[in-house]
Amino acid sequence: MNANQYAIRHRIEVEASPAELYRAVATREGIAAWWTPRVTGRDAEGETLSVRFGSGDVGPDMRIECLREHERVQWRCVKGPWPGMRLRFDVAEHERGSVLVFEHGGWSEPSDFFMHCNSKWGYFLVVSLKSYLETGVGHPHPEDPAI
Repeated sequence: MNANQYAIRHRIEVEASPAELYRAVATREGIAAWWTPRVTGRDAEGETLSVRFGSGDVGPDMRIECLREHERVQWRCVKGPWPGMRLRFDVAEHERGSVLVFEHGGWSEPSDFFMHCNSKWGYFLVVSLKSYLETGVGHPHPEDPAI
């Protein structure tokens, strides 16, 4: 990342195996359970996932750049609110189960939209994804709070 760019970063520990955490961030079914149920496309490297919110016309198209089983998922936004930005989910084993380090990089400034997205990622990762992995029930859009 360039020194004059900003990134959203979150780290969460979950009581789930690295394999379970990886599936939650690497597959359409997993993503639908904690982020938004409106996700289409193939969950394979080089393919694009379309992720939609609200009435279905808002959201990013994410090209899957890396799927390293039980370790890393990386997307690049090819259309939508974060053009050209990379999002990375790093998964590792942890004494409680596993840990996720998330980075959404490529921001030019800490704008209001940056702060909004940071808050939303915090909710979706710390509340929804964690709940999905630990209880089997996530809280995807439209259950997310208005921020």
